[in-house]
Order: sequence, then C-alpha cells, then structure tokens
Amino acid sequence: MKIDTLPIGLYQENSYVLHDHDHVLIIDPGRYPKQIAACISKKETVDGIILTHGHEDHTGAADDLSDLYECEVCMSMKDFFLVDPKNPLGRGFDAPVWHEITDLKGDMTIGTFKVNVIETPGHTIGSVCIRYRNLLFTGDTLFAGTIGRTDLESGNDAEMIASLKLLRELPHDLRILPGHGPASTIGNELKSNPYFVNLDRFKVLD
Repeated sequence: MKIDTLPIGLYQENSYVLHDHDHVLIIDPGRYPKQIAACISKKETVDGIILTHGHEDHTGAADDLSDLYECEVCMSMKDFFLVDPKNPLGRGFDAPVWHEITDLKGDMTIGTFKVNVIETPGHTIGSVCIRYRNLLFTGDTLFAGTIGRTDLESGNDAEMIASLKLLRELPHDLRILPGHGPASTIGNELKSNPYFVNLDRFKVLD
C-alpha cells in the first residue's frame, strides 16, 4: 500500500491518491487533475473518487478525474446541496459536481477497497471520515492539533462535539490523514489536541 499526498490549491488542501495492489482510490481531489493523474500509472485501475464533504477545495477536480478514469464519485448525499448543479445559491466554498453521486454510508466496497464511512457532521452536515485499514481520512473534521470550522453553511458546534466524541473512541494507533496540514494519529491528538483534551468541558449554548 502507498499513499501520495498532494497539498494543492489556494488552501493547500490535501488530495490523496491511495494505491493498493494496482488499484487506486482518489480522496478529495481539490484541483489540478493532471497533477493528481501524474501519480497514477497506466497499469493501475482507479476504482473511485471519494469526497469527504462538499466544499470546492475538496471537490474541484472530481469531474475531470471521473471522466478520465470512468469511475464513480462518492460522497454523503447530505452534502449534495453543496455540489448540486441545480442549486443557484453560491456560498463561497461550494461548486457544482456534474457526475452522478454515489452515497457514502456505513461499510462499503468501492472497487477492491472495503472502507468504513464514519459520519462526522460539524464542519458540514454531510462531513464523513473514511477508514481504510489503519488509515483515517478525516477531511476538514479533524486536523493535527485542531479541528475544522463550524461557522460555514450547515456547520454546527454541537454536531462537531458529538463527532469528536465518536472519533476519540477509535484505536489510538489509527493514522489520521486530514484535509489540510500534516498527518497524525488518534493517540497523538488525544494527548495534544486542545479540542480533545477539553472535549468534555465544552458546552453549547442554546
């Protein structure tokens, strides 16, 4: 197994190319499809594209790569309003995805990849973390040392707290691959991330 991490675009969003036995998953292709495609050899098969949520810095190259590799695009349908081409409302961090979307939910098999989809609303209502073996792609829910914003469209403080409480129950050696910034582990975050350290103290005002 091999992972290419490409921090690209204005926000240096981490686009990931996950390789395993000549099969590939692309996670959060934010921009620059040619740069992402350069990581994939001709002998490899791209099984699918996963979007951890609907913000454009995580979705911008999905259509081009889906066209190139003739693969499905998967995301939580709870975030579909952010990528729906029929939605006329611009919210600053959304952009249309024209390809048909496969809903991400529960235990799924995408090509040869068996993944566990963990629903983690808070940054957006449809934010998910994707577990594959000992990897956890956390999108903009959890970063090394901090967490994602909750003040954007469909963000919610109480849902973020509930999501963090769910994540802290995962194995401590699980490797975190976030949407921005360096990798970490659940164990490291439990010790040093102030949002985990103070998690039980947070109160959400009505």
